[in-house]
Amino acid sequence: MPLSKLQTDILTVLASHRDPESHNRNAPRYSDDVDFFHDREERVAIAALDDAQSWRPRANDITRLEWVVDSDYRFFPTVRDDTFGYVLHPVDLAMNKTMAAAGRREVRDVVDLVTVHKTILPLGALIWAAVEKSPGFTPEGLIAEIRRNAHYPAPDWRALIMSEPVDPADISARLRSALDEAEAFVTRMPTSKMGLLFLQNGEVTQPDPDLLETYETHAGQRRGHWPTNPDIAAAMFERLKKRSI
Repeated sequence: MPLSKLQTDILTVLASHRDPESHNRNAPRYSDDVDFFHDREERVAIAALDDAQSWRPRANDITRLEWVVDSDYRFFPTVRDDTFGYVLHPVDLAMNKTMAAAGRREVRDVVDLVTVHKTILPLGALIWAAVEKSPGFTPEGLIAEIRRNAHYPAPDWRALIMSEPVDPADISARLRSALDEAEAFVTRMPTSKMGLLFLQNGEVTQPDPDLLETYETHAGQRRGHWPTNPDIAAAMFERLKKRSI
């Protein structure tokens, strides 16, 4: 997420207040607010007071800070970050963005989904695992909800502040293509594997449904966990380290 100078300054000051239960989420678009997410409701008010006492706003600089509670059910633990303090693992972040796009109508979600599909994990694999975080949904149902929400008029696109200009027609076409790919993937997957991520050579990946026995599965849990295979866990740490440089 591109940050303004003010947001960077705020995060630098408040990063020391973050911990694995108090974290940020970090896309090629600008945001007018900074969100601090907490695993437990009782942490929200305490964190807001502590952060407010540590930051003194400057005249003419405005941004919105929000402290909210969020589910602690995820696939990986939060990850230490120099700027944000702690952040969600990229796959958990991408999964949350996918679920958000199914539950609301925000044009920014279209951009986020296209970004995560290209840079983090194909939407099919994200949607396949995301149903574990939202019982009652099926992968096909999530795809249908995202399709239903992903229609926006030109004024909504013009109001979107981006670090680089985007072509609404191109972004929309790319999302439709990604959802078509996701639908083709989930229809080939066995329901016994629903709600799982798949890993290969230390990387979360979208598996070949015909070769599922060649992948290691990874389930979610409260506060997340690293793979029990130490070699895969080490490889994931190395990839995260390289991504942060």
